[in-house]
Amino acid sequence: MSFTSTAAPAVDSMSIGTVTGMTTIIDANTVVDGTLSTSHDIRVEGRVTGTLLCNGVVHIAEGAEVDATVEAAGIVVSGTLSGEIACHGRLEIRSTGTVRGRVETGRLIVVEGAVYEGQLRMDAPAEVEPAPEPSPEEPEPESPPPGQATGSYSFLRSFTPSGAPSRPTDDVLPASPDEEEPE
Repeated sequence: MSFTSTAAPAVDSMSIGTVTGMTTIIDANTVVDGTLSTSHDIRVEGRVTGTLLCNGVVHIAEGAEVDATVEAAGIVVSGTLSGEIACHGRLEIRSTGTVRGRVETGRLIVVEGAVYEGQLRMDAPAEVEPAPEPSPEEPEPESPPPGQATGSYSFLRSFTPSGAPSRPTDDVLPASPDEEEPE
């Protein structure tokens, strides 16, 4: 059996941020056995077995059971999820949630009280290019001697409420790095 969703917009009370703005709901009295594919977010309150493909966020409600090969952009588990799980974004296992199986995900959040049993593979974040090392021909700039301008400066000033006596230093601004300081 295959099922492709064409759901109408719905309100999602467990949202960690919907991906598509629409949610398909499998209610507590529904059992799906086969392939379920949707381009929207999906909230499972019943039972799903087989394959679940979702371009949005899969929400597995407390009391719901999913025993399937699951591929989704994001997954939030408050019920039971078991099988082969490929989550391209964030997998969150809430305190009432149980996940068993082989999981591949970019980010994993396990809340205290949650259960996870199985294999985990996390995708490494994109590597940041290291800063180029200075070439031997270019000498490193030397630090200026203390007291000399460096081309930038910081200024800290305390403000007093109106009517309060000001200190003489509050009215003196520091010289810019290009100016000489007054004597």
